[in-house]
Amino acid sequence: MNDALFTLGNVPVTPFGAGMALALLVFLAAAYLACVRQKIGYGVFIRYAVLALPLCFILSRLVFVLANISYYCVTLSNPALALRFWDGGYSMTGALSGLLLAAFLAGKWTRQSCGKLLDAAAWAALPALCVERLFESFTTMGLGRPFTYEWMQFLGVDDGYGELVHPVYRYEIAAALIILLSVTMWLLRRKQPVKPGDACLVILTLLGSTQVIMESLRADGHMIVFHFIRVQQVLSLACAVVILGIFARRLHKLGGIKKSQQLLLWLVVAVCIGLGIFMEFRVDRGALKMLYYAVLTLCMGTIAALALVLRCKAEKLR
Repeated sequence: MNDALFTLGNVPVTPFGAGMALALLVFLAAAYLACVRQKIGYGVFIRYAVLALPLCFILSRLVFVLANISYYCVTLSNPALALRFWDGGYSMTGALSGLLLAAFLAGKWTRQSCGKLLDAAAWAALPALCVERLFESFTTMGLGRPFTYEWMQFLGVDDGYGELVHPVYRYEIAAALIILLSVTMWLLRRKQPVKPGDACLVILTLLGSTQVIMESLRADGHMIVFHFIRVQQVLSLACAVVILGIFARRLHKLGGIKKSQQLLLWLVVAVCIGLGIFMEFRVDRGALKMLYYAVLTLCMGTIAALALVLRCKAEKLR
């Protein structure tokens, strides 16, 4: 699977590698369209693209290496092997972080609104993410656990060993498309533009919340930090919670939330996180997997919904 299409020198070009190049092209095209809609000049977009491509690559590799540092230092006993980027090993969370960091730096560089550039980058990342996930079908990434219930097996793909498993990469494509369509309709139907940067925060909230569940479904052993908990799962959860905190702080400054309400808010968030972690343990050991995933989805949905409600309340008071 994922045999080389051709070679450049001694470096093989695989279908997945070609797909990543296509995903970057899709991202740049979508980012340009978003910049045009935001009335951001072509020169600003070019500067952004110059920053985005290397930062996307560097941070994607850096996050992967940091998540697997014990592998390079202990197992291989040669940290220098981390520099062999052509051997593979990248993080989608790191790639997205690179694209967003580039938007922030480009805004500072050109003295444009960082928020508008972040909105454009986050929106453009969604169709690019769909392309990337699609080309995971040429690899062993994005494959999930075996089906517990026979009636769901029509969704499955062969894992290469004759067993039907969850095609998590397809679920991730569906989630990204739903977020893309929902956010696009929200932005187009508004009479007034949203606060610069808010579209980015909303997209990251929805992506982070859904990715926690998707990472739980995965069974490819990619970037596991502890037993079964994955680095990208932790980072996705942290992203959603931090953004909730940003909106809570904004609402507090506007006088729209009392201290007692804030305590209740964070108590609910803590319960959701704790219950979600417990469901992760149960998924590996219990038999009622659909129930466990339903509870995990409810927990993440609650965190995302709280963040969006706080944003809406703050917007009304602004």
